[in-house]
Amino acid sequence: MAPGNVQDNARNPASAPIMTGKDVVLFDCDGVLVDSEPISLATLVDVLDHYGAPLDLAEVAARFTGRSSAAPIEHIRSETGRDITAEFKPFFYERLFARYDVELQKTDDIEDVLNALRRRNVAFCISSSSSVQRLERTMAVTGLGHWFGTDIYSADFVKNGKPAPDLFLYAADKMGFRPEQAVVIEDSVAGVKAAVAAGMTCIGYVGGGHYAEDRKIAAARLYEAGADVVFDGMRDIAVLISQG
Repeated sequence: MAPGNVQDNARNPASAPIMTGKDVVLFDCDGVLVDSEPISLATLVDVLDHYGAPLDLAEVAARFTGRSSAAPIEHIRSETGRDITAEFKPFFYERLFARYDVELQKTDDIEDVLNALRRRNVAFCISSSSSVQRLERTMAVTGLGHWFGTDIYSADFVKNGKPAPDLFLYAADKMGFRPEQAVVIEDSVAGVKAAVAAGMTCIGYVGGGHYAEDRKIAAARLYEAGADVVFDGMRDIAVLISQG
């Protein structure tokens, strides 16, 4: 699919430019800033199998994309009766970070989007279901950390992760903006639902490697969840931001 084609499926395309009246953009990280989901989902398949609660890759993607580590921990508990809360992250991260160091890449053209926001003097931050530890490793490996400084907000900071709106509301407040001033860029159904629940405009992104086989279906799911527009190329999102 050519980049940007999926935007034509918008249910309610805005008559005004999507950035009109918007002063801050909240980026999801995995699957948006970095193409990490194929790595993390494959690693999670192996980890669930290790703990005796196996799921195939499609099931893992459907259940856990965009969710915090609480979701697979609860799955393991329900399947095995074991509470592995204390050991899950160290075990998972040891395997995940070894692959990050070799495989992790920032999303193509993501810096075009960040530059477009800077030119418009629009603030931006990260609002991710990932832990602080994982976000720090991601920023270090990809070199994206200098764009965000300390404006990085994790599901670690709130009680309820996505699809609850807590993280987006928390991040917008910390950045000094009201929900209606914010735009969220998300790749997951859970994330889009969280943005909608927070009262924020949402740009869906389906260009990540985890959607390589079914971008049209993924876009339809994000629209169904409430995304205002969906793209499969960051260059198109940069153009959208530049246009206002």
